[in-house]
Amino acid sequence: MKKNISKILLLVVFLIFCTIAIGFLTPYFSGKRVDTQQMLSEMTLEEKVGQLFIFGFWGKEPDYYITKMIKERYIGGVILLGYNIDSEEQVTKLTSSLQALSKIPLFISVDQEGGEVARIWFEDTYDISQYDIENEKEAFKVAKDRGKQLKELGINMNFSPVLDHVTNEQSFLFTRSFRGTPQEVSDLAVAMVKGYKSAGIISSVKHFPGHSNETLDSHSQLDSVDISADELDEYIFQFKEVLKYTDTVMTGHMLFPKIDKDNPTTVSSYFVDTLLRKELGFEGLIITDDMQMKSIYDMYSVREAAVKAVLVGNDILIYTGEPEEQAEAYRAVLEAVKEGVIKEEDLNRKVLKILDLKYSLR
Repeated sequence: MKKNISKILLLVVFLIFCTIAIGFLTPYFSGKRVDTQQMLSEMTLEEKVGQLFIFGFWGKEPDYYITKMIKERYIGGVILLGYNIDSEEQVTKLTSSLQALSKIPLFISVDQEGGEVARIWFEDTYDISQYDIENEKEAFKVAKDRGKQLKELGINMNFSPVLDHVTNEQSFLFTRSFRGTPQEVSDLAVAMVKGYKSAGIISSVKHFPGHSNETLDSHSQLDSVDISADELDEYIFQFKEVLKYTDTVMTGHMLFPKIDKDNPTTVSSYFVDTLLRKELGFEGLIITDDMQMKSIYDMYSVREAAVKAVLVGNDILIYTGEPEEQAEAYRAVLEAVKEGVIKEEDLNRKVLKILDLKYSLR
């Protein structure tokens, strides 16, 4: 009898222990119960600033530079480009190795639009282009299928879909964008965002507020959009509805001289804070297009552009080029916070949103 009681007591103790252990470990595996506010309060200033950056790197495995960026500058994510990718097995190993370097989960991102811009080109990759998508059902399925494949590779963020409304066949975005009216573009974009979300992938619609219908490529020169403030509401129509569904928006590099003649949209307080954040009410993460594009370099130094981009309201800055410049951008933002140019309370709001999104992933 005593032995039976002892066994029962041991079983009860064991079950209690398991319950406590499961409750303790659940946050780390489910992403649902992590106290991000508490986590934020325990982070150093250097760790907080690092979360504002997504960096690219060269090579098919973590090199010296990206390892240093993750472990010593605490960056919030990486972006994979074509030269980082060789095979399914290699990418899966790469993403796992990158995550293992960071104590906070990384955004591991990619430009997998399909068609012309498809960083992952494996034979079984679902890479149909947006241009070829004809209806909402197809848009949802393409995104869901592609999202599942990305997730299996360890990728959790895709900079897609493209929402620039382009009808000029000579534009660098013509085959990368949806066909149809602004309303049709909007409907297809909403379906695609929902598809990615159903697969557990963060999608980022781009390039707000939209490139012109001309041929200029912002990788090499600054696009100028010759419209007035009165025409802007119609110009950004296709972005409005999708903002209710997407977790992130990518800002593009273009100039609207009749609205803000001095600042490209990525570093324009009007376009990022006033229009996107306040007037359109977007509460998610605002991410810049690559800050190492010539269209930005021609106007600002690395340090100026980085600080300005944060000040106007962007939450995450992307850098894909030289690691020395990436480090310079990080130092510039860190120093700006220490000097009070960027308020720490604003930094905290950005980082908390980043942590909340990261730990919402399943």
